[in-house]
Amino acid sequence: MPHTSSEPRIYFETLGDPNDPPLLLIAGLGAQMVGWREAFVQQLVDRHLFVVRLDNRDVGLSDKMAGADVHVADYGIDALADDACRVLDTLGLPSAHVAGESMGGGIAQRMAITRPDCVRSATLFYTSPGFDPAFLTEELLERLGSPPALFDLSRDQAIAVMIEAERVSAASDYPFDEAWYRRSKELAYDRCYRPDGALRQASMVARAGGWRDELGRIRCPVAIIHGRTDRLIKPEAALELGRLIPHAEVHIYRGMGHAPVPELWDEYIPIMLRTIARGEE
Repeated sequence: MPHTSSEPRIYFETLGDPNDPPLLLIAGLGAQMVGWREAFVQQLVDRHLFVVRLDNRDVGLSDKMAGADVHVADYGIDALADDACRVLDTLGLPSAHVAGESMGGGIAQRMAITRPDCVRSATLFYTSPGFDPAFLTEELLERLGSPPALFDLSRDQAIAVMIEAERVSAASDYPFDEAWYRRSKELAYDRCYRPDGALRQASMVARAGGWRDELGRIRCPVAIIHGRTDRLIKPEAALELGRLIPHAEVHIYRGMGHAPVPELWDEYIPIMLRTIARGEE
């Protein structure tokens, strides 16, 4: 299986022609790389991108950083940014375009700040300037403080809890695709069910704070996509990112929550392609 050559070992997969511009997709808190819909990824490949997906440390097929009884991380967000750059190193890629959702958007920001040589452009989905509590809703703060009980559950019980958690992220004006979420959670469970890893990631996010004063250092093209009805990260976060990142463009969609909406792929993908084209100049 493809992992980074150095530890912790980060699992990744690629799709497309390696000669096309590379695009690294980074998932959010507790999410595995299979959370990026295959049909969405295929559309990116069909538009001549070499897509790389990874499991962040502590989830999926990447290394776990502690035993199941340890729920506090001993790493910070910059370690995950370094993990992503090591994936590119393993593939022999000096840099890539990056798209991240939620926590993955925070990782993309840190990559652009601390390893600007690795990032050609960034598309940030429903994320914030760091994890500044000012931009996190009470609902998210409560979830970080009291995550759902996921231990000692049967497979069916765990999948049901994970699907219900996704309803919080769902769009208000678009249908909730329960069939897809069920398939996705079943796949994630069968790949690796380690809720302690998600708890360690959550502990990292809870103490990460913000980095507003560093965002002005980002020089690559950036696009920001957010939902007006996001119940986890306030839309004001997108506006603040747009204000602080030089030459960033901001897109806020009515009725979109804290998850990509398939009905809006025809909006997202041109934004991503335009941002990538700017990064290729």
